[in-house]
Amino acid sequence: MAPAHDLRRARPEPMAPSPHSGPGPAGSQPPSPVGLTSSASAARAMMTAAPWTGWLWLGYLGAGAVAAFGYSAVPASGGWLVARMVGGCGIGASSVVAVFVGLRRHQPRPRRPWVLIGLSQLLFTSASVVFYAAEFLSADQRILGVSILLYLAHYPVLAAGLLLIVRRRAPRGDLPALLDGLLVATGATTLSVLHLIGPGLHEDIPRLVTWTATGYPIADLVLLTIGVRLVASAGFRPPAFILLSVSLFAILAADTGYGLRQLHAIYAVGGPLDGIWLAGSLALGAAALHPTMAGVAQPSSRPAGLGRARLCGLYLAGIIPPLSLVVPRGAANGVTELVSAIAMVISTALIMIRMRYAEVSQRRLANTDVLTGLCTRRFLETRLALASVRASQPGATLALLLIDVDHFKAVNDRFGHPAGDRALAEVARRLREVARSADVVARYGGEEFALLTTYLGQDDLYVLGERLRLAVAASPVAVDDGIVLPVTVSVGAAATTLPASPAELIDRADRALYAAKSAGRDCCVLASPAPQPDAGRAAAEAHCSSSAA
Repeated sequence: MAPAHDLRRARPEPMAPSPHSGPGPAGSQPPSPVGLTSSASAARAMMTAAPWTGWLWLGYLGAGAVAAFGYSAVPASGGWLVARMVGGCGIGASSVVAVFVGLRRHQPRPRRPWVLIGLSQLLFTSASVVFYAAEFLSADQRILGVSILLYLAHYPVLAAGLLLIVRRRAPRGDLPALLDGLLVATGATTLSVLHLIGPGLHEDIPRLVTWTATGYPIADLVLLTIGVRLVASAGFRPPAFILLSVSLFAILAADTGYGLRQLHAIYAVGGPLDGIWLAGSLALGAAALHPTMAGVAQPSSRPAGLGRARLCGLYLAGIIPPLSLVVPRGAANGVTELVSAIAMVISTALIMIRMRYAEVSQRRLANTDVLTGLCTRRFLETRLALASVRASQPGATLALLLIDVDHFKAVNDRFGHPAGDRALAEVARRLREVARSADVVARYGGEEFALLTTYLGQDDLYVLGERLRLAVAASPVAVDDGIVLPVTVSVGAAATTLPASPAELIDRADRALYAAKSAGRDCCVLASPAPQPDAGRAAAEAHCSSSAA
């Protein structure tokens, strides 16, 4: 063990006082730890900011439901024909107006996703106007073709708006949601190819029907993948988010039913499918008018879970390809076998990737401190034990630095534990910025951190300890709204030559840290080099040889 008088310390740097108000350095704010800010509370704040707006979306839904009922009750013949056309297009147009009213009233950030969604609904409504004109007022197939092009044009615009929301909700990416969406889309593609796209390519079917039977399913599959990724992503799900999801899947359901009925030439205007389309438009308008509309694209700070409902949905999606071999008329033909085989290969690969990701995520969670994002003490000790016996080359050094936040209890006592958590998160961020990519930075205790590194001599180790100390003390830390505090750390460092005893290295670093705190804190103390086993043995052999002589 290194005696106390062998420890050499750095001269403590004076810590400049900091005001208790004002922004942090360069206007930056430290990352908020888990639980400090609640999306649900933000949504409730939006609801109470203007209470009367909370009833606007309900009134819109009620009025829209009455209009949709009247649309289905009016016969599609005689003088009622115009009323039916005006009613159906009016409901679609009202959803467009609702989206832009919501944009103006709730001021979501960013605005672009909702602007694109509103434009897509405008294209959808325009297509409906042209479709009704072609269906009831004119038999010209060219007009009907224009409506199909407008319908198809609204899909990429809607997909772009939804993708922006997905990326906003998961700024670091959400691989599980993407894999789940692809798995569901694979099963849906199997059914679509066998029952919609394949029959739509038949020679005896009119070209216009072929466009409808192939274009819509392909566009719906893209939207389905995005939709599943959207609803499967983690994060807050306000009422506006739920209404938007209902609108999306209502459109997908109605499109699927329309494609099947078109293939069998049994589609009739004014049936149940029109009611589903109208319900989707009303849900979209209500989502835009709801006060929580601005929180739909709010980023998430936690990964999505794998609950029972999600597992059941993935299981059902995974068994669609094999079931498709036996469901169609009890026998499989060549096309069915090929499509099902390809789908099963893709589904199996997606499931294996999903399982591997879940395994890696669980391992990462077990080795990561939730508050700071650093490694856990258990992980650090495991790496220390492995490194102490696995020297990559003779004479390699292993070093451990223990960092303790000075007077941290006073922060908790004065400002509360949430403020202390924020300070710890910011200290962890600054330590991680100084450390090298190969170093292991861990939360060692409550307010104590540790850094494990290799290939550093005594001088370089002291420099690293000073860099860590200065990085933390460089600027005040925001612990609450308008409150910033100077935060300093004490550093104790020790190095040894491999192979070495982990317990001895920890003890020497801990003694050095204790010496730094006893010396007044806000300083770095470096333990003297540990005695080398080879040097001790050589000295003993020399002593024995001289005695024998």
